[in-house]
Amino acid sequence: MKVRDVYITDYIRTPFSRSRPREPPRDAFGNLRPDELTALTLMEMFDNRLKDKVTPEDVDEFYIGATHFNYEYVTLGGRYPMFLAKFPTKVSSVALDRQCGSGMTCASLGFNNIAMGYSDIVIASGMNNATMSRSKPPTTRELSPTMRKGHEFFIDDVVDFRCSGSMLQTAQKLHEMDSDIFNKEDNDRFSVRSHKLAAKGQEDGFFKGEIVPIMAHTEGDEDTPLLIEHDLSVRGNATYEGTRDLRGLTKPGWDGGYYRPLMTKEEYVKAFDTEQGLVTAGNSCPINAGAATLMLMSEDAMKKYDLDPIARIISNGFGAVDPTVMGRGPVPASWMALKHAGLTTDDIDYFEINEAFAIVGLNWIHEMGLLDRMDDINIYGGGISIGHPIAATGPRIVGTLARILKQKKAKLGLATMCCGGGQGTAMIIENVDA
Repeated sequence: MKVRDVYITDYIRTPFSRSRPREPPRDAFGNLRPDELTALTLMEMFDNRLKDKVTPEDVDEFYIGATHFNYEYVTLGGRYPMFLAKFPTKVSSVALDRQCGSGMTCASLGFNNIAMGYSDIVIASGMNNATMSRSKPPTTRELSPTMRKGHEFFIDDVVDFRCSGSMLQTAQKLHEMDSDIFNKEDNDRFSVRSHKLAAKGQEDGFFKGEIVPIMAHTEGDEDTPLLIEHDLSVRGNATYEGTRDLRGLTKPGWDGGYYRPLMTKEEYVKAFDTEQGLVTAGNSCPINAGAATLMLMSEDAMKKYDLDPIARIISNGFGAVDPTVMGRGPVPASWMALKHAGLTTDDIDYFEINEAFAIVGLNWIHEMGLLDRMDDINIYGGGISIGHPIAATGPRIVGTLARILKQKKAKLGLATMCCGGGQGTAMIIENVDA
């Protein structure tokens, strides 16, 4: 069987709102279910962008990623968002959870199926609405007596549940592991950089080409409709001084933040000049609502429907790491994607690393040997500023990267991200016009 080329022929996303789980009216998307947000991207794609070219009937598979599938996230195996967008029943679907990497993994599965000849047109989406998210890791107290006894398994050197169950604490531990490389100032300045670059992207109109405006409501007033056309977490006025002074949200290892501390209190204070945790609201991504969608096609389908490619998918990668430092996941995933493509980082023109936390981006940049290439990384900001609606981020960074390659007339790009639970995903794409 001949392995076929796979192309991205369209990409669309909603704006990303700022989620408010404790105060839903303050989230502009607080009353929009994640499957509704996904359906809005699908309708924009087929009713407007691809009108009179491709129809939902032409689609072979639909993949939807999310971090859980209960309550408002129930999709009936991916069918709900499809049917909301008026897709026919003959289109098969899959609902997939790889935590933050769910949406990118959907694109990877679509890539594999098209490459092997099983499909010609695949839609890969990711969705989230943190205001509506009701799932949380169980505490030991909430477990049954039998499970409570087994829960002791999770307090060990590898799967320390009180750390791996809290993404904030995993970032704290990663920060302490990298104490001889990065300090808190590095993280805070990286975060301010993200906001400045995203604000510039908004001012220049870069994001308009990928965002479908959503009729939602004014933040704090559900009765006042408001058309949302841009991401709501970007702070163009962010400063290092303001970011530096935000309170820590995490506990150091020596203070019970995770099992088997890496540093004593004295060592910690000497390294970071504080007793506080290092992860703050300023150097973390916010919680967000949004959806993003990619269309993938075989070359035959692309020619049949007379579409031009945004990019060709070259390879993908994945990796798994200690869940207590899940932010290291992009490193093995990126190396795998590069190896399978027969490339090195020197061959890549632009990179997108999801900024789940500043330390995740900085750790990856250091491990990949890219500290001298900051101008090629997240050139329009990242998760810290644009937002990180979990599963939607994978399609977002792949689609945004494809548009950057077009804009810059560059050839190759690599997108990668960490995943809750200690995994990573990556994808390498090519601008075929470069």
